[in-house]
Amino acid sequence: MEIFGLEHIIYFVVAVVLMIALTIIFKVFVKKEKMYIVMKIIAGFGLVLMVIYRIIVSKSRNGTFLDFLPDTYCSMMGFIMPIIVLCFKPNTKVFQYAMFAGMIGGLLTLCYPDFIVYFDNIFNIHPFTGLLYHTNMLFMFIVAISTGYFVPTFKNWTSVLIGLAFMVVVGEFGNSVLKQSNNMYLNAPLISNTIFSWWFVVILFLVLYTIILQIYEMITLKPNEWSVVKMFKYLKNKLVLPKKMKWFLYFYNN
Repeated sequence: MEIFGLEHIIYFVVAVVLMIALTIIFKVFVKKEKMYIVMKIIAGFGLVLMVIYRIIVSKSRNGTFLDFLPDTYCSMMGFIMPIIVLCFKPNTKVFQYAMFAGMIGGLLTLCYPDFIVYFDNIFNIHPFTGLLYHTNMLFMFIVAISTGYFVPTFKNWTSVLIGLAFMVVVGEFGNSVLKQSNNMYLNAPLISNTIFSWWFVVILFLVLYTIILQIYEMITLKPNEWSVVKMFKYLKNKLVLPKKMKWFLYFYNN
């Protein structure tokens, strides 16, 4: 199979249509206080998918427990995201980390599933379950955000930074202690012969994460409630700001 080949494009279109349709159905027909049931079902489905996928991966290697353990960013989030959705309340720091970390992995892989090139058929159980669990992570995020089950906030911004740092530690443990070759892509770029080393990807991730949070506030909040405006107001009271920044505050205060 080829990335952006016919099978990939068909899967992408069908997945996007289904995610949009199901999200609309949940938003219209499921009461907000009952959304936790939908989220738990989606998370449970994702966890089952992840276990099946890692069993398939393990059997394609040496069939050991070490082969079953997640050794990439997405496979780690494939376990972490549904477990957190199942066990934690929304709008907590750990929940925000899981939502955004899982969403980024799901979105990037849905658009650029580099592993499918090793298979001839998208319905081969190995690439198909891989695509499904990535799609499910993105779907969890979309449903949680769209229905109001989860409300992201800049107050919990550091949760993703801490979560990513944790994953780097896990990756280093896998490479150094478990002797895995490239856990969390710490030893080689995500895409061979590119700049996409782990630290560069982390920086891009945090920038994209911050932009998404700001866009969400711009859609859901009034300008004077945006975190960036509140930050400028705080700085205005504590520091002497350049005139241009003062005009920025004047514009949003009036």
